[in-house]
Amino acid sequence: MMLKIAIDKIENWIFVTGVIRSGTTFVGKVLSLPLSVDYIHEPFNPLCGMPGIDRWYCYMRPGLNIEEIQHYHHLTKTIFNYNLTLRSWYPDSDPWSRKIVKSLVGSRGPFYLRLAKTNPFHQTAIIKDPIANLLTEYLYINFRVKPVIVIKHPTSLIASLKRVNWWLNPYDINGRSQLIEDYFSDEPDFFEKDWSDPILGAAAYWRVVHKVLLAQSKKYPDWQIITLEELSENPVLLYKRLYKNLELPWSVSVEQKILKLTQGNRSAQARKISFKILKEIVRIYLKHNETRFQ
Repeated sequence: MMLKIAIDKIENWIFVTGVIRSGTTFVGKVLSLPLSVDYIHEPFNPLCGMPGIDRWYCYMRPGLNIEEIQHYHHLTKTIFNYNLTLRSWYPDSDPWSRKIVKSLVGSRGPFYLRLAKTNPFHQTAIIKDPIANLLTEYLYINFRVKPVIVIKHPTSLIASLKRVNWWLNPYDINGRSQLIEDYFSDEPDFFEKDWSDPILGAAAYWRVVHKVLLAQSKKYPDWQIITLEELSENPVLLYKRLYKNLELPWSVSVEQKILKLTQGNRSAQARKISFKILKEIVRIYLKHNETRFQ
């Protein structure tokens, strides 16, 4: 049985989220650079998260009766006492060499969790999970996480989704009836529209997530909202601010590592979207000009 070291020392829990392909992994890893900071990778992801998690993009009210959310609430509590386990994921696209490595040490989730459970210096833990973006307020109210919301421009996001052929859609959100009551009472037919076009569906999903998160953040001034664009322009300044607001230990070593990670070809700057993709987005937008995105 794996030894868990001084879990009671972790009082600073940080939750990094946003829409998938928005740079949340990069932000989470940079925030976990100090030795005293653990990194927990996507515990709410049905592919590689905690066994028992089987629903994508759940919305959950923070004040729901515990009986209604007993299953997920019980699993969530295991994160904060380090009793969780995470699954290894073997995508079909993985080369055989990577599958062999994963069979030995696990994929990212189990690997980093193993390091976290045996880290004698930890005082802070970063939970990174874009799949749980609509659980942010639930986690904030019930477990006092410090949310960091990463926002990526929707056209740049769609270009990224197109490269990997991985599409998002509001139909994929679980708990839509409560979500509509809480945030879409002014447009109750939003989820009944035709979002079958992948680009239009991804844009609609982007809008849903950010309408909810930005509305919630107005209630909680301690939430950190950053954009991938400002991160690209001045990463050291932005991360220095985040480290201060999140009570993380800043050092010359951390600054040097950030500079190394964000220079040259390894820059966090979003790739330029192609003219062809922009034309496609405009065409679909005009075709569905009755749809509101703002």
